[in-house]
Amino acid sequence: MTPNLLNDDGSASMATLLMMSHHAFRRDLGRLLRAVERDVSNAGLLQAEWKGLRTALHSHHTIEDTAMFPGLRKDHPETSATIDNLAADHHRIDPLLVRGDAAFGQLARMRLAALDVLRELIALLTPHLAAEEAEIVPHLRATKGFPPPSSDAEAVMYAQGFAWSSHGIAPEVLARVDEMLPPLLREKLPAARDAFNHKAAQTYPYEMPLASLTPVP
Repeated sequence: MTPNLLNDDGSASMATLLMMSHHAFRRDLGRLLRAVERDVSNAGLLQAEWKGLRTALHSHHTIEDTAMFPGLRKDHPETSATIDNLAADHHRIDPLLVRGDAAFGQLARMRLAALDVLRELIALLTPHLAAEEAEIVPHLRATKGFPPPSSDAEAVMYAQGFAWSSHGIAPEVLARVDEMLPPLLREKLPAARDAFNHKAAQTYPYEMPLASLTPVP
């Protein structure tokens, strides 16, 4: 069963933020695959999309392995087997990212290789993200609030990340997410979201707008 982004009481939590990133991975892999299948004449835009996706994916699983999972394993030992499996998946992702860099670097010539990488990532991440949502997300529902950025520059960086994960999320979910964010970060969000939405419309003009209430687009 696909979980809701918001808690049962309608509040946002760290579970919401994690699942918004899951939504973004599913969204970006799907639309990048469809774009490469359709036409690679805009190779520069598609290469930039791959670079952003692979950076986000690598950063995401690095943070999980080094910051999130050790604490969960300690506080909830019953998650250990799931965490071991998720960490093993992370090691399987890394070589795919290297292959993707090579294929997208010469997209016109290596279009089929790029498609293979995207399809393999989707096949790997589909059960991986579902396992996180079933086994890890419930333990994050009670954690609310987001640490304040230490500087204006850090607030801008966080806002760009939230703009990426916000794209295609239902407005009622974003309203609850914004309530849990510190003021400095919250004031940077509108401009960051506008910029991201504009870029997405240019890169994926054939994609329909989303308004998701779950981590699945």
